[in-house]
Amino acid sequence: MSPRTPEQFEEMRESRRLQIMGTALKLFALEGYGHASISRLASEAGISKGLMYNYFESKEALLGAIIEHGMSQIMDLFDPDHDGVLKAEEMEGFIRTIFDAVRNHQEYWILFISVLLQPNVKEHLIDNPMVLSMQKFMAMLLQYFENRGFEDPALEMITFSAMIEGFGVLLIYAYPIYDFPEELMTRYENRIIEMYTR
Repeated sequence: MSPRTPEQFEEMRESRRLQIMGTALKLFALEGYGHASISRLASEAGISKGLMYNYFESKEALLGAIIEHGMSQIMDLFDPDHDGVLKAEEMEGFIRTIFDAVRNHQEYWILFISVLLQPNVKEHLIDNPMVLSMQKFMAMLLQYFENRGFEDPALEMITFSAMIEGFGVLLIYAYPIYDFPEELMTRYENRIIEMYTR
């Protein structure tokens, strides 16, 4: 068997890193960020506490990585051509992809939003670079609504954001008590597209 290449080592490291983040996300969501110790996280991830520190220097760094990973997935869907201008077809694509992500990875997004809503997590959001980049996201949304001639672009920006984020929060509190029928989710998705790509 030939020795592993540096690229293979990096792939293995990234795979382990994502596995640790997934374990931590679940633990933070189910038991609370404040209650999860590095020892417990390492045990749940199947590694030693010392090895955990090879991947993340602290619990705060691990939380930051989880937040950045989730937020980057959202940001990567927005403005796919990276020209800084949101077009109607990009808006429609963004909405459809968000709903597809919720359909296909519902447990992940429920856990992710559950963690973000915890009071002791909020303080860690303030200085997170990915969260700060959301300001660019909001500015692009505002410009989009201005360009499309909405009467109150700022109000539409807030309303649109609340509709998308609110649906995620609704999933948390409704799941598993009420499993949204696929047809209802599709109608909601189409309504948002119709409202904001006209």
